[in-house]
This record gives sequence, C-alpha cells and structure tokens, in this order.
Amino acid sequence: MQNGEQFSGSNRTFVHRHLNYAITIIEKFSGAEPFHLYLKKYFSANKKHGSKDRKQITSLCYDYFRVGFAVSSDISIQEKMLLATFLVEKNPSAPLEKLKPLWNEKIHLDTFSKIEMVRDVFSIDKIFPFVDELSKQINIRDFCLSFFIQPKLFIRIRPGYKQAVFDKLKSTQTSFEKINQNSLAFSNNEKVSDIINLDKEAVIQDYNSQQTLNLTSYIKAQASDISVWDCCAASGGKSILAFDLLKNIRLTVSDTRKNILENLKKRFTKAGIKNYHSFVSDLSISRPQQTILEKQDLIIADVPCSGSGTWARTPEQLYFFTKKKIDDYAILQQKIVSNAIKVLNENGYLLYITCSVFKKENEDNIDFIQKNLNLQLIKSEYLQGDKMQADTLFAALFKKTTGE
Repeated sequence: MQNGEQFSGSNRTFVHRHLNYAITIIEKFSGAEPFHLYLKKYFSANKKHGSKDRKQITSLCYDYFRVGFAVSSDISIQEKMLLATFLVEKNPSAPLEKLKPLWNEKIHLDTFSKIEMVRDVFSIDKIFPFVDELSKQINIRDFCLSFFIQPKLFIRIRPGYKQAVFDKLKSTQTSFEKINQNSLAFSNNEKVSDIINLDKEAVIQDYNSQQTLNLTSYIKAQASDISVWDCCAASGGKSILAFDLLKNIRLTVSDTRKNILENLKKRFTKAGIKNYHSFVSDLSISRPQQTILEKQDLIIADVPCSGSGTWARTPEQLYFFTKKKIDDYAILQQKIVSNAIKVLNENGYLLYITCSVFKKENEDNIDFIQKNLNLQLIKSEYLQGDKMQADTLFAALFKKTTGE
C-alpha cells in the first residue's frame, strides 16, 4: 500500500485527507523550483482546498522538510510528518490530536524536552548532513535548531519615510517588532505590501542582508561621490541599500539575465533611482571592460551561492542539495570576482557577500582573493541569524592596493 493511499475508505476524515494530500505533494515534489511556488501551482490546480485546508497541508509539508535528515529512515512519510509536526509546532495540532494524542498534550514543551521524547527515532545533529563543510564559526547545534523556526519577515524603512511607515502600521493595527530605527520585523505571513508602499517607503529585506553594507561605512567618510557597481544585482536589494546609505553614488548594475534587469528598472523607478547604467553580463566567462563606463570605487559582489544560510526559510532546499555543488559554487564565485575586479580603481573596494555557511564559499574564497587577486582583506564576518529568526550571511571587504 502506498503512503498516499493508506486512509482511503469511508472512514476518511479531514485529518486523514490532509495527511494524504501532504504526502502526495511531498512524493511528487522534485525540487526543480522553490516549494512555495510548487504549492501555489498545486492549490491553483486544486480549487477544492479551502483556506483552512491549504494552511494545514502547507504546515504539514514544511514541518516535514524542517526536520531534515534527522529522522530514522525506516519510518513512513506519515510518521515522519507527524513527528515533525510535534517537534516544530507550539500549539495543539489536529493531526496529532487524532493520531498522536500524547504528543499533542506535550506539544507546548520546549524543543529539547520534545526531542528527548523521540530520541529513539530522531537525532538533532543529523538534520544537516554537510557538517564537515561548515565554517567553524557556525555552531552546528544552534544552526540545526534554527531549521525548526520560520524566519521573520523584515523590512528596511527608507530615508525620509519613517513617520509615514509608522503611521500606516498604527492605523492598520499591524503587529511588528522594532529591531532598530529603520528595521522592523513581522510574522512571515504578514502582507506588508497591502499596507506600505514597497520600494518607495520601505523594502522587504532580511535583517542581516540590511547589515552587509555596514562594512563600507568608512568609505562614505572618504568620498561623497563614488562609483558603485552591483555586479550580481538580481532583485536589486543591495543596490537600493547602497543608494540609501552611501548617497550621491554613480550606480551601475549588471546580471546574467535580461529579464532581471527589466524588472529591476521597474523597481528602481519606484525607489526613485533614475540615473544608473545597466548591462547584461555573465562574469563567469567574460570581463566587463567593454560594457562598463568607468572604473569603480566599490564593487558589490553578492555572488550566486548555495543559499545554505537561508535554508531555515526554504527548508526543502536541504533535501535536494548535493555536496558537489559546494565546490561548483566556490569555483563560480572565484571566476566572477576575478573578472569583476578588472574594472576596480586603485584603492577601490570589493565587498564580497554570500548567504552561505560553507567554508569553501567564504573563508577559502577569502584566501583565494588575497593570494591571487592582489586585494587586501579589511574585515570579514558572519552575520548569524539563528538567534533572531533571520538568515545567516557572510560579508568580506577588500581593498585594492597594488596594480596588476
């Protein structure tokens, strides 16, 4: 009997149906796209699910992914799903009430107490199978526990809009946590786009992503008019951050995909960024001299990476990641940086950023950049998110001090 068939029959309840649907979704999901997009397509094609159904099915699936590889391999998908619900959730659960009432009674216990109850089939240290690749600066136990908690939704208030944002949140009685003067945190399902004029008044940006440009704070004191190239611009969050923090910059953006830059143009229009240069470039295979207009004082290289520092937000990615990809990303990052710095000014700066916790993508690439690219490391740091329900990022600032 297949996992998805075990509750067929006249005695099927809504709990059993939710489990069946969630199991079927898990079995058919291939990891080819983000899970939230896959779920969106599934629910769009299956209109029979009401809002409560969608919420329960989604929770069952995400809880399943959150326990990683820590559950004994000889238990069924259904049993793993129920165990995951017990460990991850804090409030009574309908599936547990029906099928695991003892767990449901204990669901309010702290995480370690619950882990102790299921230690015969669950080992916290096995959630994450790539321990030997982790940076030594990452606490493996804290990192594994972070998978149990959905990171918060963070926004960064843009200059001049603080009062407007707070007034809107107050008028709508929206709950939020004030992290600092310009950073606010919300529950992950809060629809802030219905309240705030995004990109104009504030940007959705993980808290630690907001902190990555702090390493460049003294550059602002050195020059008020600098050329900045965001060489892997993607959605443009770092570009808008640089525009807001560094002021009076001459901005250049590039990405490998033309459609990304077209979307970026719309976002920049909302953000009030009018004068900038953009071009399509694959820096893994080509140098930018023919397409960039001037030498750059600061190159922001928010490079493609494993994304391992964000897997608490997207836990399904852990299931479809292979160790070989770490080496592939590290080599790709080296190629991108090697080509990008060809247009870096003397005494210019490179800001290298990943959302990875792997040593090869971070510390090892710092060594590569220093040894092979004539750049001096100014400072590097992990921006660890497990204590505040944020992503974990890595940032390193280099200075070019000698000619090539």
